[in-house]
Amino acid sequence: MLDQLIQSAQQQLSPQLEQLGVQPSQLGGIFNVAQDSLTDGLKSQAASGGLDSVFSLFNGQGGNLQSNSIVSSLSNGFVSSLVSKLGIDQSMATKISSVVVPFIMQKFAGSETGSAASPTDLADKLGFGDISSSLGGLLGGKDKGGDLLGGIGNLF
Repeated sequence: MLDQLIQSAQQQLSPQLEQLGVQPSQLGGIFNVAQDSLTDGLKSQAASGGLDSVFSLFNGQGGNLQSNSIVSSLSNGFVSSLVSKLGIDQSMATKISSVVVPFIMQKFAGSETGSAASPTDLADKLGFGDISSSLGGLLGGKDKGGDLLGGIGNLF
């Protein structure tokens, strides 16, 4: 799903990024970094206890995207990746991020991506199988809907 959003962003945002001063030869690398950075950032949010927040964001309940902590974290990670992986200066990386991340996250939280029935359903849709299987086991089975405390109790 994220790869489709990234492809859409590349098609629609490339002219805008070129107007900011991005060289056409850099565009492919920028969107490859965007895919890796956003995927890793969402996985990290989900794995560190924020899957419910990612789930709310995906289902359009994340509030104002400009002030959403997940979107802010993803944007900061993307800027850092652009600087470290592509050697783009901080100022340009920030400009790129301010165009790319809101576009992708608006699509991510929009109706065209559909909805998820549960956080583990979302993890599966995003291809985070390792996270959703861990959560499913912790919750007493992915389809059982056991509560978190009961699942944790099974660890002891």
